[in-house]
Amino acid sequence: YAIVCYRTAYMKRHYPQQYMAALLTSVLDSSSKIAVYIAECRDMGIKLLPPDVNESEADFAVSGTNIRFGLAAIKGVGRSAVADLTAERDRSGPFRDFEDFLRRMSGRDLNRRAIENMILAGCFDAMGYTRRALTEAAGPALESIARSRRDNFEGQMDLFASLDDGFSSPASGISIPPKPEYTRQEVMAKEKDVTGLYLSGHPMDEYREAVRKAGVTPIGFLMEDFSSDDGPHTYSDGQLLTLAGIVDTVKTKTTKSSSLMSYVRLEDDTGGIELIVFQRALDQGGKYLIPNTGIVVRGRVSVRDEKEPQLMVDTILPLASLTEAESSTEYQLPVPPLQTSYPMSANPQPSVQRPIPAPSNTILSPDKTLWVKLPSEQHPLFGHIQLLLTMFPGPGRMILYCEKEKKRIGTHCVLHEALLAELRELCGEKNVVLK
Repeated sequence: YAIVCYRTAYMKRHYPQQYMAALLTSVLDSSSKIAVYIAECRDMGIKLLPPDVNESEADFAVSGTNIRFGLAAIKGVGRSAVADLTAERDRSGPFRDFEDFLRRMSGRDLNRRAIENMILAGCFDAMGYTRRALTEAAGPALESIARSRRDNFEGQMDLFASLDDGFSSPASGISIPPKPEYTRQEVMAKEKDVTGLYLSGHPMDEYREAVRKAGVTPIGFLMEDFSSDDGPHTYSDGQLLTLAGIVDTVKTKTTKSSSLMSYVRLEDDTGGIELIVFQRALDQGGKYLIPNTGIVVRGRVSVRDEKEPQLMVDTILPLASLTEAESSTEYQLPVPPLQTSYPMSANPQPSVQRPIPAPSNTILSPDKTLWVKLPSEQHPLFGHIQLLLTMFPGPGRMILYCEKEKKRIGTHCVLHEALLAELRELCGEKNVVLK
């Protein structure tokens, strides 16, 4: 193991693109592991380029200082088809345009569905067409080429035909009318559908900074911690966490008590996790559980019977609420002094030994003000509370006092017992006062 560790470390240090390309190829059938390695590439400054019909190989391959996506990873495109494609490319040179590709690959092991998937994955982007234009033109173009080949064959077999009629001239060029491109969200969703990954971007890109500030746990880090051989080190069963990501799939069923529950696959740019959502959470945020939609969820980690960790969801909000929360604070009046005691962790996580009481439906007195004392505005607790407030919108008054800056920050929320319970668990009983 020491030798393997040394060799892989050497390769990663001196040949990072080649090493990561080989690593990605080794997990070609596991989109969750690929997502983790792509995130590692991004941290190393290596871009994952979309597949290209004139540059890609069957597997992930080095392209300059970056890595090019492999053609064999596209759904419906088998390795035999890729072998035919690369052999034709090596024999007769790069494909000049989409029509040249169709004519040269006609009769090979590439059907219409495979070609459409290649279009949606970005294989022909460098040729100057929009993906929408090629998708709409692919079917008629393939039919035209097939008809031309059939007519030419029949003409050659007609021994009584004249030379002019017997050998048909090449068919006229294929028409590809210009079409506007799909929206960015549509492009990414279609990429995910045909490759299992987002290639030209990620739906969470615009929220990345807000997610970081809010202290959201990366899903890949959570899953990797639990999958380690010596057990989890950072997270634990029953821990309260906030996750953010894109809804992949939703399956809803009826329980024995005639209530609804949903199994939701949530993915960010580091990995994926299954969410368990019961009736109460569905009533509150079930409308956001739509595939390819960004959400923020809060709940407790559940690890059962050697299965991968799941999250038992309490609250669901749209991902856009993170950016809305950044501009929601306003400066208010001074706060009275509170007692001083703070959790020792610089990156606070709720304690499993001090569970939150089961939330009730009690709304507390609306004429009171909720005071919360923090060490400073830069403390990670500030981001956690910002995110928490997006899950408890309401007209009640709340004031945060940042001790280091001597600053008071006022905002609004619903004065609910569940909110107080979570704040007390994060900040300590003595630093949360309702009066």
